Amino acid sequence: MKLITLSSTDSTNRYLKDLVHGGALLPNFLTVFTPIQTAGVGQYGAKWQSAPNMNLTFSTLFTPENLMIERGFVLNMLVPIAVVKALKTLGIAEEINIKWPNDIVITRKKIGGILIENIVQGQQIIKSVIGIGLNVNQTNFEGLPKASSLAKITGHTLEVKKVLEEVMCALEETLLQPMDFEQVYPEYEALLFGLEKVATFRLPEGEIFMGIIKGVAANGRLIIATESGEKAFRLKEVEMLY
Repeated sequence: MKLITLSSTDSTNRYLKDLVHGGALLPNFLTVFTPIQTAGVGQYGAKWQSAPNMNLTFSTLFTPENLMIERGFVLNMLVPIAVVKALKTLGIAEEINIKWPNDIVITRKKIGGILIENIVQGQQIIKSVIGIGLNVNQTNFEGLPKASSLAKITGHTLEVKKVLEEVMCALEETLLQPMDFEQVYPEYEALLFGLEKVATFRLPEGEIFMGIIKGVAANGRLIIATESGEKAFRLKEVEMLY
């Protein structure tokens, strides 16, 4: 891992994407880390709020081999799987889950988010900028009842750079395995939050409905059993309320 450390930046993903578009030859797993991110972005374009000097905010560059766009969701499985492995290595004993598509949840509280932005050429993903935010030592989440941190859950602080090292070690190991949905999915499914449990969901127009998560399709759609049968939802088409 080659590491670029910034004292602060608006977004590590944006910084790394600018480097990629600059045309320079960049090494695989080039990583940009900052203790102060002022305008981080999560899924759906939502702002990722992170207290300065308390959490882990970084982006890393991954260059996949022969990864077609239609198989791109495998990255959204492998990255959170790697994060879970790293957290277990760090001694997190509590149950860790992946909330579709790739949020990290511990004891029903969100402690991390992942944003993957792909650069495509034709029908192939040639580079991926992987942004990861983990709540490490922050303890005040006023107005965010579903958020928590490793420190709040474990009762002790962690060294942010140590967490970064473990996550990157797991990422480098995990992302170099075959990008095969059928091979990766069983591990992802075993970690999937809410699998086979009744939950409440909300559609973009505000409609609320009950359903049971049955799994995730190869194209990344969430499969939910409803009163009118099974339905498959893309990102932004449904929100799980928990």
